[in-house]
Amino acid sequence: MTTDEQQHGERPSTVSVRKLLKVLGSPRLAAALINAQVHLRGKAKVPLSVRLEGRIILTGDGEVEFGDGVSLVGNVVPIEIVCHKGARISIGDHTFINYGSSISAHKHIKIGRRCLLGHYLTLFDNNEHGVERRDVPTPSAPIMIGDRVWIGSCVIILPGVSIGDHAAVGAGSVVTKNIPPNCLAVGNPARVLRELPAN
Repeated sequence: MTTDEQQHGERPSTVSVRKLLKVLGSPRLAAALINAQVHLRGKAKVPLSVRLEGRIILTGDGEVEFGDGVSLVGNVVPIEIVCHKGARISIGDHTFINYGSSISAHKHIKIGRRCLLGHYLTLFDNNEHGVERRDVPTPSAPIMIGDRVWIGSCVIILPGVSIGDHAAVGAGSVVTKNIPPNCLAVGNPARVLRELPAN
């Protein structure tokens, strides 16, 4: 049994029927589920519960994995995901990614469960080239985002950054250093403004 089933005391078959009825009762939800399978199947690991409204551009030869219930909204501007050969991108269960977001991995980007990622977010684990030697690629450094993290619109997260569980990053911030759990960070460069109540 899953956690949801245990909390509600329901058998797996009851939960499945309830979920099926929810999908059949909502044409928009059904369309988003089908859209995700059509555009992502064969390019990434995509559970049947992943939803996609609008468009996504997914390229590269790396490994991309979506968790259960991930919600992608690319209806205004497509979401871009680039996973280079040998790289890995994993997006946790029930995470929401808004339109215009751009995620590029040369090594590894991990986004936790139940995160809310604002539109025009930029996540790059590599700076693509150096300042002085633009013909030489720079080293990659993984980006790790914990569970239940909220990231505002137009945030840029640079290589090697970790963001702790239950943290929040204000709109327009440039995250250059790690952010501890249960903290609000804002600015360019982003700095911890205050602690948030532990959930």
